[in-house]
Amino acid sequence: MFAAIASPGKSEPEFNIVSSGVGSLLMVKLPPHTDIVAATGTAVGSSNKVLAKLTMDGGSISAGARRVLGDSMFRQKFETHEEYGDVLLSPASIGEIAIIKINGSTEYAMRRDTFLAKTSRVSVDLGFGGIKGKETGLVQRIAHKVRGPGTIAISHYGGLYRVVLDEGEEYLANPSHLVAWDTRTEPTKLYTEKRTIPSPRSRLRRYHVFRNIVDSPSMQNSLQFWDSVFKHTRNWILGAPDFVRLKGPGDFYLSSRVEPRYVRSKLLNAITQADDSVDQAMTKASIFPTALAPAKEPTKPRFGYATEKSKDGAITYYASIDNKGQVSFVPARQIKLNSAEENATS
Repeated sequence: MFAAIASPGKSEPEFNIVSSGVGSLLMVKLPPHTDIVAATGTAVGSSNKVLAKLTMDGGSISAGARRVLGDSMFRQKFETHEEYGDVLLSPASIGEIAIIKINGSTEYAMRRDTFLAKTSRVSVDLGFGGIKGKETGLVQRIAHKVRGPGTIAISHYGGLYRVVLDEGEEYLANPSHLVAWDTRTEPTKLYTEKRTIPSPRSRLRRYHVFRNIVDSPSMQNSLQFWDSVFKHTRNWILGAPDFVRLKGPGDFYLSSRVEPRYVRSKLLNAITQADDSVDQAMTKASIFPTALAPAKEPTKPRFGYATEKSKDGAITYYASIDNKGQVSFVPARQIKLNSAEENATS
């Protein structure tokens, strides 16, 4: 058991990562009269001084909105009263854990599937979290908006890496790997969707008739739509990611892996196949082979039944019917022997 020791006068829970890596755990040390909120189903152990209960965390409206978007409606609350305690939390997916300390002036946005645990003064609400306009290129348009002060722990499939940007510094990131970011970085696409088509420098624009056709609002919207479809199809075929640009100051977190689709069903199928293999290996027939069946004794001919086959059309048996109507078969050779004996005696 992990010891829950806190320094005197400390009133905030302390977050520590135990055995960092894809198999890491989050250990939270709770001083007296403190509490934390964690995602449901992530607790793997706690001291007996910690009380646990379900909470909607943000009210019924926020809980209902989370449920509509596919998240859990409830969250787990752990609290202490008079004594110290600790809680061990494990991410739902195979991934690393990152701890973010938020002050009162900083606001973060994070993907909905990254939340692991937070202190009581940190608010995690649904919102656009710094996503401005339609040119963000992010995977989840509706993300978590995180405000402090306090501490929050996040986790995602694969490893997590933090990138810090200074004032005026820019960085490009794959939106599929972007899991949390300072809202000041304002992720935006590299190229705007609604660019003029064809380009103002195109030679075709020298013709007045052509300009009148392509610059009409209806035609321009259609050209922009099909241009976007073409770009996405081209990038998908070539495997080129649609990067987004982030500007400092601020920091953000990238994951090293993207969780494959149906990963849980694949895991369950693998477990089922393993169970079937074990069942086949542990069957009684394979471990304790059945004894060889005893050799059958040759069948003895029973009286009244024919037991030999005819060869070359020769007669092998004669049928004899008695007074009761019962049929019996007499071998032909026996009749021949009997006839020979009678001729010999006569």
